[in-house]
Amino acid sequence: MNTLQELWRFRSYILGSVGRDFNLRYKGSVLGAALVFLVPAFQIAVYVLVFGSLMKGRLPGNPTLHGYSIYLCCGILFWNFFAELLQRSQNLYLENANLLKKAAFPRSALSIISFASVSINLLLAMAMLLLFLLFTHAMPGWQILGLIPIWLVVAALALSLGLCIAILQVFFRDFGALTTIGLQTLFWGTPIVYPIEILPTWLVPWLQLNPLLGPISTAQALMLGRPLPAAQAWASTAVVAVLAAAFAARLYRQHRVDLMDNL
Repeated sequence: MNTLQELWRFRSYILGSVGRDFNLRYKGSVLGAALVFLVPAFQIAVYVLVFGSLMKGRLPGNPTLHGYSIYLCCGILFWNFFAELLQRSQNLYLENANLLKKAAFPRSALSIISFASVSINLLLAMAMLLLFLLFTHAMPGWQILGLIPIWLVVAALALSLGLCIAILQVFFRDFGALTTIGLQTLFWGTPIVYPIEILPTWLVPWLQLNPLLGPISTAQALMLGRPLPAAQAWASTAVVAVLAAAFAARLYRQHRVDLMDNL
């Protein structure tokens, strides 16, 4: 309750920071706010043209022209959301040292600002994807609402991991480079550009250790009307998110004084 009250007190700062972040992204550009829609629309058009029309990518069990393009776009949109939120979270302490040294400032406000800013990007990109689905008569039904809890789960996972790295990075700056390597490895270990059905059976159990397997596979299944993945695909997601959040809280409690001194 104390945290919620503090966040309410700083609501103007939070909303203002999200607005400034959005405006600075396109400040000085000739096209201005039009880039908000042009960038995701161009990305989706490239995926559809290259992988759907030129390379004629097809999904197993889904011979439609745009099935693989939808699968790819949905996976990449949620991956970009996860990666961007994680990378922003890992720098929260180093980039906002002056704010964190103020006793009255709630550090959770920084996570909310990052979450809101990155969520706007996902929302705009998803809107462009839904327009494409509407145009191609491939619009899913009510099951699309299932993307909302997936969005929140992916955000919780990214924030939990990001805060762990943010604290560790104050003491060991190497974690910034290691995170980049880890994200590249995790991307290719997630069924985004390839369907899980093409993998050898011995590799699938190892892939289920990936915490992003459940959310991204479920989002792709919802968009394409495919059967949902088994419940065990979500096991690693829950375990990693809870353990990372607990580890970040424990690190902060034990090393708060040293953390502020290093900042």
